[in-house]
Amino acid sequence: MYVNKKAHYLSNSLFWAAGIHCLANAALFVVRRVAQNDIASQPDMVNTTILAGQIAVAAIQVILIAFVFIGAFDKLKSALSVVEESDRLKMAVLQQEAMGNKIPALTGDSIGKLLELWGAILIAVRMVYDICSLVYRRFITDLIDYSGSISSSGEEFVALYNNTHGFKYIGLLIALLLGSLMTGIFLNDKMIKVITLILLTFFLLSFVLLGMHTVTVAGYSVGIVWTSVIFHLVETVGLFILGLYLRKKYIGL
Repeated sequence: MYVNKKAHYLSNSLFWAAGIHCLANAALFVVRRVAQNDIASQPDMVNTTILAGQIAVAAIQVILIAFVFIGAFDKLKSALSVVEESDRLKMAVLQQEAMGNKIPALTGDSIGKLLELWGAILIAVRMVYDICSLVYRRFITDLIDYSGSISSSGEEFVALYNNTHGFKYIGLLIALLLGSLMTGIFLNDKMIKVITLILLTFFLLSFVLLGMHTVTVAGYSVGIVWTSVIFHLVETVGLFILGLYLRKKYIGL
């Protein structure tokens, strides 16, 4: 059975998720700006005030995204409930005959599966990412303690930190790209699949080859780790563009 093509359950959910990620990143930037370290050679993640802010923002972020996807899924189930499950296939055939080429790209059940997939990625995997970030913070803290006990320079420690920073983003980025790839497979969309593989290639190349660059924004020195840049672009701009693409190209998504 197909649902109202104007509902846009999937693309709207991706739009909301992208917006929530943007707000979360903005909030974290403010937290880092207010509670920045006095010691330039130490990363922000060892700052306990920033850590508390990150935990609070992450918790709110997960709750809001869960609210978005659970709400969308409930609305979809409500729309499907008007027809008995055993009769939905017959209804889909009738809708195809009546609507012709204006039929939505996917049935309501398929849209529900994609909502579950993206919900699992953006909620469950996000929680795993936040937990792994805490473990990574402990690793960096141990490194700081170790670097203080040996005759290593601050630059050497910063270089080590930058070279390992990409590990923090691998899990969630791969999950996001997997969601994109599965969406492309569902829709048999070559463009989505190709762009997903290109993004994965860029991430791996930046992880292996590119170092960190430092820029100054409003008097505040910001270290740009390219794996981090790619990840945050994918979870914000990437999700928004994917949602917009699905809405424009596929009826009902």
